[in-house]
Amino acid sequence: MSINNPRKGYVLVATAFGMTVVIGAAGLAVDIGRAYVARSEVQAYTDAAAIAAAAQLNGTSVGISAAQSSAQSVPNKWNFGTQNISNPTVQFAQPLATNAGQPDPATWTTAPPNGTNYLFVQVTAGVDVPITLLQAVTTQSTMHVTGTAQAGQVMVTTYMDGLLPFSPIAPNGTDTTNYGFQTGQLYTLRYPSPVQGMGSVCPGDQTGTYWQNLPSQDHGFWGSTSSAVIRGEIVDDTQAVPITIGENVPMVGGNRSAEGNSLATRVMEDTDPNSTTYAAYEAGGLGNGRRVIGVPVNGGPPDFTAVAVRAFFLEPASVYSAVTGSTPICAEYIGTYKQTGTGTAAAGTGTGGYLVRLTQ
Repeated sequence: MSINNPRKGYVLVATAFGMTVVIGAAGLAVDIGRAYVARSEVQAYTDAAAIAAAAQLNGTSVGISAAQSSAQSVPNKWNFGTQNISNPTVQFAQPLATNAGQPDPATWTTAPPNGTNYLFVQVTAGVDVPITLLQAVTTQSTMHVTGTAQAGQVMVTTYMDGLLPFSPIAPNGTDTTNYGFQTGQLYTLRYPSPVQGMGSVCPGDQTGTYWQNLPSQDHGFWGSTSSAVIRGEIVDDTQAVPITIGENVPMVGGNRSAEGNSLATRVMEDTDPNSTTYAAYEAGGLGNGRRVIGVPVNGGPPDFTAVAVRAFFLEPASVYSAVTGSTPICAEYIGTYKQTGTGTAAAGTGTGGYLVRLTQ
């Protein structure tokens, strides 16, 4: 006679339950781990896309379109670099009235009416990560993960590097947007020594009087008279001394052949060294930004106080190769300076220049 063992059924139930727990734990380890990796990949994409987009903002609708295209063109992929991240949401915002370094939440929009004062970009993207082992305990087949990043153009009023060693005098100090400069016009970055009439200055300055009877130390450049230092500042974006808006620009006298030769070198480092105007340079879309420079604008003698940082476009290399101590150095006025390699003006209009960086 045999007696049924009641433990047999218990073992089967316990085994089945245990296997469910084991598979669930394995699913958590595998699928959740995979989701974390995917989220990291998506976040890396949104960070890069937000920075790329913010760098294109220039205060116009063209800049908005360029920002959208740049965000969508960032090559970052997910699933260990095998799949594209598609259809990101790109939004734009203006700065807070009380803090220009942060976006105003009330102004976020995917379709700004124009580009005026839109300094911030937010990029959001998501992917569906396939679920494998967790399907044993859930009906879901995918897990959606997202990444969000904000970047913007943040104003900088103290520069330790990046500004070239020239400082044009503001034609009109009461104009706190362009300081009397006209977009597209050539202005004097460095005055010859001595300044002798209108032929000694560039076209945009010829109707002014602010450059007449300048003291000997003001020839439009600052920081050092060393040819090696000047070349480093022009070609390598170093600075001999810091520049802060509201403080004096340390003007120095003398003329150095290194100025013209170094400017010619910088122009030839641009992937578009031939365009004769900034409009043609932008329309061609071939430049890498090396011909766009930032300089401190000063209020003239006797203190040469830095009133703003503004952007100028360098002429073709042949123009600078011919520079001597008796000729002016000219460049085309663009507008607000943005310290990136994109070659476009900034979107803001403050006294300082702008730096593109992540804000969230």
